[in-house]
Amino acid sequence: MTKVLVLGGRFGALTAAYTLKRLVGSKADVKVINKSRFSYFRPALPHVAIGVRDVDELKVDLSEALPEKGIQFQEGTVEKIDAKSSMVYYTKPDGSMAEEEYDYVIVGIGAHLATELVKGWDKYGYSVCEPEFATKLREKLESFQGGNIAIGSGPFYQGHNPKPKVPENFVPNADSACEGPVFEMSLMLHGYFKKKGMLDKVHITVFSPGEYLSDLSPNSRKAVASIYNQLGIKLVHNFRIKEIKEHEIVDEKGNTIPADITILLPPYTGNPALKNSTPDLIDDGGFIPTDLNMVSIKYDNVYAVGDANSITVPKLGYLAVMTGRIAAQHLANRLGVPTKVDKYYPTIVCVADNPYEGYAVAVKDDTWYGGTVSIADPAAVNHLKKELFTKYYMWTKGDMALEKFLASW
Repeated sequence: MTKVLVLGGRFGALTAAYTLKRLVGSKADVKVINKSRFSYFRPALPHVAIGVRDVDELKVDLSEALPEKGIQFQEGTVEKIDAKSSMVYYTKPDGSMAEEEYDYVIVGIGAHLATELVKGWDKYGYSVCEPEFATKLREKLESFQGGNIAIGSGPFYQGHNPKPKVPENFVPNADSACEGPVFEMSLMLHGYFKKKGMLDKVHITVFSPGEYLSDLSPNSRKAVASIYNQLGIKLVHNFRIKEIKEHEIVDEKGNTIPADITILLPPYTGNPALKNSTPDLIDDGGFIPTDLNMVSIKYDNVYAVGDANSITVPKLGYLAVMTGRIAAQHLANRLGVPTKVDKYYPTIVCVADNPYEGYAVAVKDDTWYGGTVSIADPAAVNHLKKELFTKYYMWTKGDMALEKFLASW
């Protein structure tokens, strides 16, 4: 029996595992290895921070959900992949080391949130990238009496060599891994403090390591800047954060922004497990270069999906799901199940929600890749769509078979 390992438990990995098993059935043993038995609907973690959701509402128990679909599950932290001998090495929850051989592996363990690159993070940093981060931020916001809030992202340490085998315009250079959550959280904070009657006591600054929201068209960026101007939010470009202090943040050039609370999407680097893996599996940033079918350019039995793949720029949930689906479809064909393989075409698709003010900004934009679609639409119905999509994800336990139809509804 063909053995397929899927590494990771977020959008890309879960989409690959569910889709592959649905397509090939008993033709392959599919096993997921993830560092936790729980996965979370991460696009709603900002909602946890502002108190409209609880973490447990967003939790999927993979040890129950995956076996229900005929997929094996193993809790364990991946340490490295030996691509030459087709082996994965991981640490079990009890601390013991384990290894597993594979016929094919789909790598979806994501990138690394490099908080260690920002001095003062442990003492003064807040975020919404992990469940525990969002809970910590909620507690801080609840007790906040007013002052300055800075919110932005750290630099993206993108790899460039070797290049993936895809059109060059599909992989633009990015200063930030993904600034959608920054945009969303900044809108949410306005609604949050408006509801608390504190808007006059709070000053919000949004900062970016490059040109803010550079993955969107100039028109969309102007629209965002106009929204910020109306909301009284200050925008600072080209601020590569280096240090968080108690009442300010400092960039690499010594510039400062006042900040009594600093909310940061930490710097993005390659996953340490991939950096420990067979050297020619990854690029110089620690990401796996692939072709348009998500197959490694060096190892024919290795697929990469989501943030682990060097072609996903920005590191966006929509692209993670797309890559997971394509990898599963392509592998299904190799396992003897004729399947139409979707074409990979990168597009920015996201919804920045503002639940306290009852609207969300829906974004669809492919101009960064040379396209002509540029939509940034603030509307009450978009808030409802995000609510429904959250419910859909939780109902399916991460098996978003209809996602490619829902993304553009």
